[in-house]
Amino acid sequence: MVTVSVIITFYNQEKYVDSTMRSVMNQKTNFDFEIIAGDDGSTDGTYGEIKKWIDKYPDRISYYNRSRDDGVTVTGFRASRNRLDLLTHVKGKYFIFLDGDDYFSDENKLQKQVDILEKDENSDCAACSHYIEALYPDGHKLALPVYKLKEGKYDLKSYWAKLYFHTDTTLVRSSVIEKLPADYVINNFNDNLITFLILLQGKIYFLPEKMAIYLQTGDGIWTSKKMIVNHIRNMFMYDMCLELDPESKGLSQVRNAKSWRYLYKHRREIKRDELEPFRKEAEDRNLICSALFLNYKTLRPASKIRLTRRYAGVLLRFVIHKLTGR
Repeated sequence: MVTVSVIITFYNQEKYVDSTMRSVMNQKTNFDFEIIAGDDGSTDGTYGEIKKWIDKYPDRISYYNRSRDDGVTVTGFRASRNRLDLLTHVKGKYFIFLDGDDYFSDENKLQKQVDILEKDENSDCAACSHYIEALYPDGHKLALPVYKLKEGKYDLKSYWAKLYFHTDTTLVRSSVIEKLPADYVINNFNDNLITFLILLQGKIYFLPEKMAIYLQTGDGIWTSKKMIVNHIRNMFMYDMCLELDPESKGLSQVRNAKSWRYLYKHRREIKRDELEPFRKEAEDRNLICSALFLNYKTLRPASKIRLTRRYAGVLLRFVIHKLTGR
């Protein structure tokens, strides 16, 4: 019986396949685990490198390739759909995502996390996370989250305003999968929204250990420096979190205050035509604040005033949080 399913998502990452796959296969465990490799239609030699590992471990590695003929062109949307598709193949009691250019740095990582979640006193935890080290081209590392955190349980209230647990670190109970609003988040099941959805189903147990490497290649969604798009994606998350859990509005305002400030400052620079896939997504999912920003140049004065008032509310909530910690 498989205990852990490691879901590795690839796209044109030929040169990273070996380090990523090796870091998983070298895990020392007293249970069985599988690798689910999901290739988002790579055009380089990624599949060839993955196949070498499949040939070596045919009973432990499965491979799925997404066609790039489905009309979806936005990188983040494709990554989201790839993850959700791969969740349907999970056999393990637990699962974890791993980006195709990242890797585990502790050979006992999976065992440590399973041991935590198997304890009766942690049955209220939906997942277990830990520090990750961002590795830069010059060789220096930065541990994330940057805060020094105590070992223990974190719920939505203690996490959402400011903390960050990378998905590469988060081992999740597979019982979470059937409760995910997959149709609603189909294009946005990435990073922080994944963590938010986990926290809606239970606490996250945090281990203050560095057990994975987040490679800073400059190719990621956030490291690509397309700032307006990055903050629009955060605004999507903001709108979705309000829809999924209205009671967390204040926390979501604090967490996304930076994106609110950036988008409001640059609202007249947002080019609707160049961001058409995002505008359509905002309107299809009824993402109200996102749509206001994406359509700003065509808004009536009353709608612009409404957006300004919402922005003022976010800033006020952020200031209150800074002063009171609540």
